[in-house]
Amino acid sequence: MVLFYKMKQPLKNKLSVVLFLMSVVLLLSQCTGNEKQPVKEAETTKISCSEKPLNPNGDSELALLMREMKSSAESLKEKIKKRELPEKFPEEFLKIHTATPTDSDTKKESFEGFATNYINSLQTLYNSPKGELTQNYNAVITACANCHSQHCPGPLKAINKLKIEQ
Repeated sequence: MVLFYKMKQPLKNKLSVVLFLMSVVLLLSQCTGNEKQPVKEAETTKISCSEKPLNPNGDSELALLMREMKSSAESLKEKIKKRELPEKFPEEFLKIHTATPTDSDTKKESFEGFATNYINSLQTLYNSPKGELTQNYNAVITACANCHSQHCPGPLKAINKLKIEQ
């Protein structure tokens, strides 16, 4: 019986080693399947907010639209600093009135007035003579800050950084 027991121990150890190695191979095969594909150059210029949701529950229409607005404001800031006129009014920003928010409580009664003020300020900016660009751009940023101070204060710090010093 002792001889049988001694034979069983090495077999048991070999089985443990084999199971361990199979587990390691399985884990490694799972990791290699998640490699990122190289991004083509043309794809890097396209901005897509839907690739990385900031909200763990997904991004709402309004959140995505506002990220586009921020990106547009950053571009406008650089153009205006160079004293270049903005090109074409971004018609998609008119969706601010109908875009669904992440939280239905975000759009209080006053939201519509803030949204209208933003659109009016933006239209004024796009129709500005060069001498009024900075002032009208800052009015757009102020419209954003005024709304966010009442509805969603999280982005206020980032919004205030968009202003151009006069």
